[in-house]
Amino acid sequence: MNKDLLQKIAQRIKYLRKIYGYTQDELSYRANIARSTLGNIETASNDVTITKINNIANSFDMSLSEFFDWKSENKK
Repeated sequence: MNKDLLQKIAQRIKYLRKIYGYTQDELSYRANIARSTLGNIETASNDVTITKINNIANSFDMSLSEFFDWKSENKK
């Protein structure tokens, strides 16, 4: 996956975690992924599957299209 895209995804997850008040442990539990995996995603260290992104989006009670709406960060 493109490094710039990985960094955007990482920033989006960190932003949403802050807004929702989730720790990495809580989000990883809600998304049913390992905490170390989430850490790697948030540092853009590894590629991430769409399934994991979907699980993370669902943890924030949003669709994939909402998750990938980068502009929404500027609305809050």
